[in-house]
Amino acid sequence: MTHALPLIAPVESAAVTSRPLLSVVSTLYRSESFLEEFVARVSENARLVAEDYEIILVNDGSPDGSLSFALSLARRDPHLVIIDLSRNFGHHAAILAGLAATSGERVFYLDSDLEESPELLPLFWEEMNREALDVVYGRHPQTEGTQFRKVTSNAFWFIFNALSDTPVERNLCHVRLMSRDYVNVLNNMPERSLFLGGLYAWPGFRQKAMSIERKLRRAQSTYDTWKRIGLMTRSIIAFSTRPLEALFLVGALMAALSFVAAGAMIALRIFSSETVMSGFTALIVSIWFLSGVLLAGMGVLGLYIAHIYVEVKARPRVIVRAVHRFGSAPATTSEPAPVKP
Repeated sequence: MTHALPLIAPVESAAVTSRPLLSVVSTLYRSESFLEEFVARVSENARLVAEDYEIILVNDGSPDGSLSFALSLARRDPHLVIIDLSRNFGHHAAILAGLAATSGERVFYLDSDLEESPELLPLFWEEMNREALDVVYGRHPQTEGTQFRKVTSNAFWFIFNALSDTPVERNLCHVRLMSRDYVNVLNNMPERSLFLGGLYAWPGFRQKAMSIERKLRRAQSTYDTWKRIGLMTRSIIAFSTRPLEALFLVGALMAALSFVAAGAMIALRIFSSETVMSGFTALIVSIWFLSGVLLAGMGVLGLYIAHIYVEVKARPRVIVRAVHRFGSAPATTSEPAPVKP
C-alpha cells in the first residue's frame, strides 16, 4: 500500500501501537546497482540483534532506477519502508528525513553504497550495550584520496576545530548506532543549513568512535570540489562566530595603526626637516590593501546574513512526496518523543 503525504517534512509520523527495537536508515542516490546486496546484508545483520526491525530507505531524487527497484524489494519484504522525496534535497537533509521517520528504540544509519560494511551493526550494538552508550560511530584511521584531498581535508578540520566551540573528530563517518533519546534531540533541531558532523557532536551524550576500515567505493562520489568547499564554508558559518570576531579585531587593529601612522607623519612634518614619505605607488598599495580587507569583511558578513536569511525563511528541509509500505510491519511514522531536559 502506498501512503501519500501531503505534509512537508522533515517527516513527521503518526502514533503507533508497536515500536520496533531497531530502525535502520539509508539514503538512495544512484544506488540501483548495489541496493539488493545492501538490503540483504542489512537484513541479515539486523536479525542478529533484533527480530523486530524496520529498514527505511529515503529516495533523494535519484535519477536512476533506485526508487522502482526499492519498491520491488519492499513488495517482498514487510520490513522495508520507502520514503520518496519530491526532488534531490541533498545527502544531509535526506539523512535527517530518514531519522525523523524512525520509531525504533535504537537507530542505525549507514550509506547504501556499501563503503561502510553492514556487518558493523552487531559490533556497534555490542559496544553500546557493554559501555551503556548513546552513540557509537565509525571513524576512518586516516584521510584517504588524492594528496590534494588529504591536505584540504586536514586543513578544514584544523580550521573548523580552531574556530568552533563544538569540536568534531576528524575523519568521522556517517555510519552510527544511536539511542532513541539522542535521535529525538536531532529530530528537534530546526537548522536548514546543515553540517551533520557538527550536529552529531553538539548534543553531547555518551558517544564513542570505533576505528573502521573503508571499503572500496562502489559508486563515484557525488561530492565534487565545489560542493566540498560549500560544505566547509557552511559548517564554519553554522558553528562559529569567530570569523566575525576576527573581522572586528582586524578592523580595530587597522584603525589603531592608521592613527599611529597619522600621528607619526604629523610629528615628522612639524618637528623634522625630512620629507614625509609620499608617492603614487604607496597610495595605490594602501588603497588595494584596504579594499581587499573591506571586500573580505563584506564577504564574511554576507555569508552570515545569507545563513540567517535561509534560517528565517523556515522552509522545510525536505518535501515528502509519498511513503510506501507494502507489508504488515508496524507503522514507522511516529511523533518523536519529547526531548528530555
